[in-house]
Amino acid sequence: MVLVGKANWTKQSNKGLDSLRIQRTIDFHHQTRLPSVVESQRQGVPVMNWFGENWQRVLFAIIGFVFLLFSIKYAINDKIAESSGTFAISFLSFLYSNISRFKKFKGLGFEAELWEDKQKEAAELIDRLKKIVSIFTTQTVLNSVTKNRWGGPADWKSNWKLYDDLVDQHKVLGHKIDFSDLKKQVDDYFLFDLCMHNSSIRKRITAARSTARKMIEDEFGDPVSDQVGHVKRHAQLREIIEKFDDPFKVSTRANLAREMLQWAEKAKTAAKEHFGINIEFDRSEMEKLEKLSKLYENRPVEVTEELIEMSKLGNDE
Repeated sequence: MVLVGKANWTKQSNKGLDSLRIQRTIDFHHQTRLPSVVESQRQGVPVMNWFGENWQRVLFAIIGFVFLLFSIKYAINDKIAESSGTFAISFLSFLYSNISRFKKFKGLGFEAELWEDKQKEAAELIDRLKKIVSIFTTQTVLNSVTKNRWGGPADWKSNWKLYDDLVDQHKVLGHKIDFSDLKKQVDDYFLFDLCMHNSSIRKRITAARSTARKMIEDEFGDPVSDQVGHVKRHAQLREIIEKFDDPFKVSTRANLAREMLQWAEKAKTAAKEHFGINIEFDRSEMEKLEKLSKLYENRPVEVTEELIEMSKLGNDE
């Protein structure tokens, strides 16, 4: 009995030692493999989790960037319609790529309820997007207004349609952007064209000056018989001002129509008083300038079909 008990105890001890060796082996393998598992979790899993949560933002950001490049390309090539369309898609893509910043989103009017911790960041983002849109719209309209100006009358019907379409689209999207500066710049070009197109004022003043100069030559002869009188008469001739300096600059800071009327009146008075020459200006042109003067005084300009038709006249200057 003693021997049997001792044998059983020996077997149990051997089993205990075997179990201990197996456990130590398992612990050793676990300790040697654990760092690589932890490292894998630290590097790969968070990246995959972030991409899984933000893949829509990445996709829309890429789409927005691609369409922005196409928009710039079209703008450089004067393809205004294509440039405007691709920029709109680019803008919406950038907007949607950041839509996760919003708690509630009611539409494209930016009237959204923001997460408290994102309010400042989202407000700055919206301001930047508005500035980009404003700059793009301004450059698109001004590019249309200023290109090919000296090849003939500007196509003001198309120019105003482009302006109205872009501004209306911003209103539809809920963009509260002040385009008053842009309207003022476009009005400057528009009123300038209306004043200068088909103007015969300078032509009639030039004709009067030529007549006055011929009178001076006949009066003093060649060689000049009276130097003092000759100088005085030429001073009187210079009072008939032939050239109107930088009319576009005047249009941007003052009433160009009123300035042109005063220019014509001064030349007419000088020609009549000094040389007895009566300059007859076109009555319809004088009436047109009177109407345009009132538009200058009551800006911004309310564009009408009558003004559009008036702008189609050729430029005689």
